[in-house]
Amino acid sequence: MSPALQLLTALALTEAVELPLAALLGLRTRRALTTVALINLLTNPVLNYLGWVLARFGDGAAAPATAIPVLVAAEAVVVLIEWRLLLWVLGGASRRMLLVSLALNTASAGAGLVFWAL
Repeated sequence: MSPALQLLTALALTEAVELPLAALLGLRTRRALTTVALINLLTNPVLNYLGWVLARFGDGAAAPATAIPVLVAAEAVVVLIEWRLLLWVLGGASRRMLLVSLALNTASAGAGLVFWAL
């Protein structure tokens, strides 16, 4: 699969997981769901491109051991960025938006791990 198709697939999977979950977590307005979708357009391609680069140019057998901590750290940064963006656009309680960001990203990262493992 080409890198562009991989990035598009990852983005589509992320949106498919995160948008329904966001609605379940109370972000049901058009504005809220559009915000979640647009934030994913900003952060998801960068994170997945990093994963692609690590997989493509990693150091062979040691690549998974090297890539996992980098990707976990990058995912944590994404959670923080998305939390701040959700607060900036939607307002609300800071702690709640942090938990929403954490839940959305945990769910989509888990779905991605399962999807790419198959």
